[in-house]
Amino acid sequence: MSRSNSIVKQASILALAGILVRIIGLLYRSPLTAMILDEGNGYYSTAYNIYALVLLISSYSIPTAISKLISEKIALKEYKNVKRILKCVFIYVCAIAGSAAILLFILAPFIVDVNAVPALRVLCPTIFLSGLLGVFRGYFQAHKTTVYTSVSQIIEQIFNAVVALLAAYIFIQPYIGVDATKVGSYGAAGSALGTGAGVLVGLVYMIFMYLKKKNTFVEESDEEVNEHVDSYQDIFRMIMHIIAPIILATCVYNLVTTIDMYIFYFAQSFHHIDKITYISNYGVYAGKYIVLQNVPVALASAMSTASIPSISSAWALGNVKEAKAHITSGLSVTMLILIPAAVGMAVLSYPIMGILFPQKATIMTATLLLALGSPAIIFYGLSTLTNGILQALGEVNVPLRNAAFSLVCHIIIIALLLFITPLGVYVLMFGNCTYALQVCYLNQKALRQKIGYKQEIKRTYVIPLLASLVMGAIVLGVYYGLFTLTHRVFLPLILSVVVGVFVYFVMIMYIYWEHPAYLFEIPYMKTLYYKIKRIMKK
Repeated sequence: MSRSNSIVKQASILALAGILVRIIGLLYRSPLTAMILDEGNGYYSTAYNIYALVLLISSYSIPTAISKLISEKIALKEYKNVKRILKCVFIYVCAIAGSAAILLFILAPFIVDVNAVPALRVLCPTIFLSGLLGVFRGYFQAHKTTVYTSVSQIIEQIFNAVVALLAAYIFIQPYIGVDATKVGSYGAAGSALGTGAGVLVGLVYMIFMYLKKKNTFVEESDEEVNEHVDSYQDIFRMIMHIIAPIILATCVYNLVTTIDMYIFYFAQSFHHIDKITYISNYGVYAGKYIVLQNVPVALASAMSTASIPSISSAWALGNVKEAKAHITSGLSVTMLILIPAAVGMAVLSYPIMGILFPQKATIMTATLLLALGSPAIIFYGLSTLTNGILQALGEVNVPLRNAAFSLVCHIIIIALLLFITPLGVYVLMFGNCTYALQVCYLNQKALRQKIGYKQEIKRTYVIPLLASLVMGAIVLGVYYGLFTLTHRVFLPLILSVVVGVFVYFVMIMYIYWEHPAYLFEIPYMKTLYYKIKRIMKK
């Protein structure tokens, strides 16, 4: 198996786990929303945005930084430094993430609505636990295995779902039929408790696997050891040199959600919109549209995570050709999946929202957000992956610069539209798409300047898009045809998705039949290709 194929395989494992995690998230968000309503979703989203921002600043970049640093040391056979890096990162997490959790708990009443405070305070300990969990995930990813990270994510989300539903149900009992705002506030706190419980269980699993597997890794052996040992001061300097730009880049890249929230709330107040109404609308945007958008984007996140160690290793050894091969493989496979996912979500937006979030008052808003905002799936996928690639190439400041410039443009655009138009929450959807598109363009430009990389347009974008449009037309016809016959939503939706996957697969196989090397970048596709060929000969 080629190294590029190995990356795609590891990314596939992580992507499948990520998609499964997001599906579990969707499934439990549906009954949770039925309990805490869109107002509760709004309070939870408000608290979660602040929590996510602090998490980004304190510890979110830990897996990426560890993966990059340790993979480079392994490539250079500096195994003693691997252990030192691990110790230093644990110290960093305890100091930074621990302090951030305590500070946020104290400041919570001053930075969010009073009804979002319980949820935010429940989330505070999770910042510290997430930092520790990130250390172990980054360590395993540096050894080019995503299996343990994937399993931990699934376990984490299962416990998240179970505890969130139970806690929300228990917390809201005294207020049902008495105070709808209290139901939303304490229901959001119950949901937040699920997040913390999931991270704690995931951390316990990763500690167990680390203790079980650490002796099997190469740095534990005495063979091929480079005697060069960095001082702890040098390691902390390296960690900060890597972590600080990644933190800032990731923070700016994700800051858009929090800024959007505050601008949206202020603009709606300026237009004298009822508070519960605009918080509910934001709950639809953040708790439905964004949650669904993030399901397929999990593939790009996984591809980025899996690519960083191999690209970093190739770049550290001066192998530009191999680094380019990894980049090409990652981008082409990602687009091969994200483009049809975006088209499919657009054409099936109404039945998808009808099944998952059947609240009649907001179903049309949610449907339009998903239908019109589905291109963001492609743009966020591309920008997420190219951010990771640039960081792996050592250009940790470039994603920061690109994200910051795009954010400034984004703020100007949505602020103007929110204050001078009555489009409300649809402005956030539009800004979501345009922001990610700007980052995509700037990152691709940076890749060309850094290593002379130029993506093949026809293969990466045009062919998957044409195949996806044909698939979308067929899927739309199948769904509404079956709906007309059965007057049901669930079965026609499932069957139309199955038909769409089959149609897209057949079209891609037909297009690339004479150039199978393109297909072979996808794990197990080579075996499948030759099996089909043998069957056709018979």
